[in-house]
Amino acid sequence: MKLRLFILLSMGLWAPQLLAQESVRQAFDAYNRQAVQEKLYVHTDRSYYVVGESVWFKVYALNGQTHQSMDLSKVAYVELLDLSHGVVLQSKVSLKKGSGNGMLVLPATIQSGHYTLRAYTHWMKNFSPELYFEKTISIVNTFTKIPAEAGTSELDLQFFPEGGHLVQNLKSTVAFRGINESGKGVHFSGALVNERNDTIVRFQPRQMGMGTFEFTPKAGESYHAVLTYAGKNEQSVSLPAVQEKGYVLHVQHSRNQDLTLDVESSGMEESVYALVHTRQSVKFSERQRLQNGKARFQVPLAQLDEGISHITLFNAQQQPVCERLYFKRPKQKLAIQVQTDKPVYATRQAVSLALQAADSSDLSVSVYRLDSLDQGESEDVYSYLWLSSDLKGTVESPAYYVNNPAAETDLVMLTHGWSRFRWETIVQGPQMKYVPEHEEHIVFGKVTDMNRNPVKGAAVFMNAPGRDLWLYPAISDSAGRVFFEMRHFSGLNEVVVQPADSLHQVELESSFSDQYSSRSLPGFAFNPKEQEFLLNRSIDMQVRNAYMPIYTNAVASDTAYFYGKADRTYYLDAYTRFPVLEEVMREYVPEVDVRRSQGRFRFLMVGRTEYNFTTPPMVLLDGVPMFDLNKLLAIDPLKIKRLDIVNKRYVLGSAVFSGIVSFMSYKGDIAGYQPEGLVTSYEGVQAGRDFYSPRYDTPAQRESRIADFRSLLFWEPQAHGQQKLQFFTSDLSGHYRVVVQGISQSGLSGSQTYTFEVKKNEVN
Repeated sequence: MKLRLFILLSMGLWAPQLLAQESVRQAFDAYNRQAVQEKLYVHTDRSYYVVGESVWFKVYALNGQTHQSMDLSKVAYVELLDLSHGVVLQSKVSLKKGSGNGMLVLPATIQSGHYTLRAYTHWMKNFSPELYFEKTISIVNTFTKIPAEAGTSELDLQFFPEGGHLVQNLKSTVAFRGINESGKGVHFSGALVNERNDTIVRFQPRQMGMGTFEFTPKAGESYHAVLTYAGKNEQSVSLPAVQEKGYVLHVQHSRNQDLTLDVESSGMEESVYALVHTRQSVKFSERQRLQNGKARFQVPLAQLDEGISHITLFNAQQQPVCERLYFKRPKQKLAIQVQTDKPVYATRQAVSLALQAADSSDLSVSVYRLDSLDQGESEDVYSYLWLSSDLKGTVESPAYYVNNPAAETDLVMLTHGWSRFRWETIVQGPQMKYVPEHEEHIVFGKVTDMNRNPVKGAAVFMNAPGRDLWLYPAISDSAGRVFFEMRHFSGLNEVVVQPADSLHQVELESSFSDQYSSRSLPGFAFNPKEQEFLLNRSIDMQVRNAYMPIYTNAVASDTAYFYGKADRTYYLDAYTRFPVLEEVMREYVPEVDVRRSQGRFRFLMVGRTEYNFTTPPMVLLDGVPMFDLNKLLAIDPLKIKRLDIVNKRYVLGSAVFSGIVSFMSYKGDIAGYQPEGLVTSYEGVQAGRDFYSPRYDTPAQRESRIADFRSLLFWEPQAHGQQKLQFFTSDLSGHYRVVVQGISQSGLSGSQTYTFEVKKNEVN
């Protein structure tokens, strides 16, 4: 009986804690089922540009958990931002089976400096902007004054207590990171002192400005660090505030290769719960009761997946009280072999480049001339996916950490926060405002009345007047919002957005994100020693733009109409020309009955016994809906080239038409008619563009006197693992770098570089 009573009492004490433990994990699992994680990676042809050059890029869209190609979104948004998050360039890029490509032309209005190239999808806007892909590129405007090299500024030093907090009378490990104005870690010396200027501990960085020290903060004392950097006078930096009560978490390897999580609390004797997940897949969860303010968890290292694991400690009230990151080095990467048929080439000579990579790999290839301006990439797809993509802030030389077994990756984990989510979001559940664009680019808008009140159930039509007839209908919801799935819509177009009711008005929303990450750009300064290289690069750019096209069109425009083949087509030049359009319709278009009542014209489809049309058809002029037929019939018929008749019921999205009457002008300019509604410029997804690379197959081509000053010899965003590529060298001698990056079908990532030389006097 005593044993049974003990068991029942124990169950009564443990049950609430077990329920709390399970509720945290259940909330986490529920969040993951809804919050599918996309990751984007962008491979650019280079990282250093002069204005007038183009940024060519490849977008990889991947599953955040498996790193395999993900076909969730069909559009990626690519932006170039300045120091203050001002938009310099924007583009929408079509994605197909998890990849897409495009280019940005750098205009002469751009000032010299560092810029952020970022990319995201519509679905990713539901989450933190810290998850957007971001990359720093450098741009120099050679037509304006270039900032000279700046002098040394103060050291930017930050402290990061392990687990998140300093607590009185509890020993803590404190990580630190010191960077200069260029965002690079530097060496310095420091001393931790109390308010009486007593030195507690001295410290120096061990790696790229990062290091750790240990100390026990005392009750009632405050602390600051005194630094000496680059021979300058002492600089003072305060430590984070010390809490009276709280928790301290310390993570270390034990001899059996497990992770030991040591928890210490000040003045609390309760249960704590540890949860560890890798890429949002739970790998370990356990509850323990604090004994004398301490608890220890043993996490088998074999249970953790490769990459960054997130360790969270919860108190008995299910509140996260400590967090820590741990990095398990990946063992396997995509092996890519790159080889040219020769090590040295003459100018205007063919280069054969052989690629080898396993598992149906999706690759992108860049070949460019080396100079001292471009120092190469500090990050590639492998280091981004495994390291940078889950961290806040900028990681200096991330490729070094994932490729070098001797690198202290734990310093990066201690000094860069987790970016995937916040626990309050997990508990509350995800709020998904943005839907994935899983078919085409979606344009959102809002319908209001004249008093700016939202209108429910309003019919709205959007189209781009021209020769390619595509009509996009929508019905507003209870909040007045409408959306248009923009199939076959690319490039910059003038669009017309018309509500069926002239008393309504429509506004379009921007598809681009107005949220920005906490990452900052480093200071920019140009080294005068590089002046000659910059001058040559600028001359090369100007000559190349003067004599060669930047790109060629990859895909021809789709000239099919949205309604397909019409039931009857009239070319008006084949008939007697009448002075007014009303006579044209009455005299030789028997499928349409022209009626007039109280001075207003209306059409009605006739001639099909299986349809009993009682409502008017949709009438179009160059794709623009015409709701006022009086204005349509007032147009000079000599401006109309063609008339299509769809004499049957037609369903387009949420709209049902009682036939279609489609007029087309000679110029595709709606015959000078001024449509009602919103008329504005709108850019769809970027039209397909192929990198232009000249060929020198014949002696005449090789002897051409047209200058070829290409420093970017080749760009191929759609290469694969078993392929031979061919391109030609230019008139510029020097060393050239080949950069290949890619993703395998199974989710392996990798990159490879290769160099060859071009000489003017090399024998062909």
